[in-house]
Amino acid sequence: MEETYCPLCGKPNPIDNKFCDFCLAHLHPQEGGSTDSEALSIPGIEDNQDGLGGHESDSNVPDWLSELQQSNEMENEETLDSESELGQPANAISDWMTGVSGDGEATVGEVSPTAPFLPDQGINESQDIPHWLNDSLIEEEDQDLLEDERSGEVPLDGEGRDVSRGDSSSPEISEDISSGRENAGPLAGLRGVLPAEPGAARVRKPRTYSAKLKVSTSQRAHIDLLNSLLEDEGQPQPLPPRRSISQQHVLRWGIALVLLMAILWPIVITSHEMPFPDYDEGSAEVNRLISQLPENARVLVGFDFEPGLAAELDTAAAPVFDHLLSEGALLTLISTSPSGPILAERFIQSIQSDQKLIYGLEYVNLGYIPGGAVGLLSFIENPQGTIPFTIDGLSAWETEDRNGLPATAGIDQITDYSMVILLVDDPDTARTWIEQLSPTITNPQALMSFVLITSAQLEPVVRPYYESSPQPVNGLVVGLRGGAAYARIIGSDDFPGRSWDAFGMGTFVAALLILVGGLGYYVIPELSRTARDQEKVKR
Repeated sequence: MEETYCPLCGKPNPIDNKFCDFCLAHLHPQEGGSTDSEALSIPGIEDNQDGLGGHESDSNVPDWLSELQQSNEMENEETLDSESELGQPANAISDWMTGVSGDGEATVGEVSPTAPFLPDQGINESQDIPHWLNDSLIEEEDQDLLEDERSGEVPLDGEGRDVSRGDSSSPEISEDISSGRENAGPLAGLRGVLPAEPGAARVRKPRTYSAKLKVSTSQRAHIDLLNSLLEDEGQPQPLPPRRSISQQHVLRWGIALVLLMAILWPIVITSHEMPFPDYDEGSAEVNRLISQLPENARVLVGFDFEPGLAAELDTAAAPVFDHLLSEGALLTLISTSPSGPILAERFIQSIQSDQKLIYGLEYVNLGYIPGGAVGLLSFIENPQGTIPFTIDGLSAWETEDRNGLPATAGIDQITDYSMVILLVDDPDTARTWIEQLSPTITNPQALMSFVLITSAQLEPVVRPYYESSPQPVNGLVVGLRGGAAYARIIGSDDFPGRSWDAFGMGTFVAALLILVGGLGYYVIPELSRTARDQEKVKR
């Protein structure tokens, strides 16, 4: 259905209507123009006036209509005043009414079929058309004229019409704006959609960047150096020729030869050139404890060292056991190391030349105690239950059912032993024995002493136990030096003096080589530097 727009409020109305459904203004002004009062005439009232012939008294007019007419007259007077100031005729039609005539109708396009608003929601007749609605109906080339019109600089002709407008017809609304329908995108199906900003949807070709690197001169030099290094890396390099006999080989063989001669000389000559140490406190204390043992005293001996240190420990323990057997002690041999029982038998056989020991009568070998610290603790708490048999399978302890060996007769608990002697080279093993025996040794009621025979490398670990108070270790014999000191205390000539001489001579020569090497390392470069300086001075 075709529609027409109200020239006053701009609302759409059916084309057959004579008056606007919203503001009741004339939709089709008469030819020759009409004033604002005629455009604002209301249907029904006009008919009544025609019937009365215009001779009816003003008293029959309603108050609200009289007020409306008065307001219209005042507006007309203001319009005449403004036109007289501009020098234009008073009956000139307003610019927003230009183009509206009785001969033709404003050509409009198809609009959205939206239901008309209620009459009471229309724009008041005294209001102007909003700028956004008026601007939307003006074409793009009339924007400059619109700005002049708003500023009051609109050229008018003699009849009060706008000269800038070519015709009096209302501007046609673009069909694209009123009837255009979006066919794609998120707004597809909607009408009157504003176009996007210019250039927003413009397809642009992406900018191309050069893939060539810009390399400076210094960077090029580094690259060339790296390339040369990589190329040389893959090529085999000839090894420098090695000398069959170098200076280092001569020096090493010379040092080894000097040490070997220093050690072998005392053994071959069999002369006691190295004196025994005069006195050792730990060895003297062990001598005192052994001298106080009763006759046929039971002594527990532990062999917990590795075969590599057997020579040192056997030599250090030999004078101690000579003194012990001379006092008539009975020995019980045990070990927490798997190789300990064999080392114990070997040691006993080595001292058999002077002391003829009878197995089972003067000594007994109980063998290996498994379990480490737990097995040792079990043996200390219950010796008979932990190891009931000897290494030969004989009954070790005397019970009601069977007779035991004489060497273990009368032993029911660990405190029945008069002394415990431990041959050890490992700090962990020594600490285990000390920790398990210390409650018994430090007990004032226990008449038992604990003696250690260790290697020289273990002395820093066990000496604090000997020097502490109360003493968990009552005596200490350390290495060859301790054994030599003990042999001198008891006046024994059976101590292997050749071993002591070889040890002393080898130690002395090694210290001398270290001193000479240090001096040579410092003096030789100084001499060569002095020679070079003298040559430079001569030049």
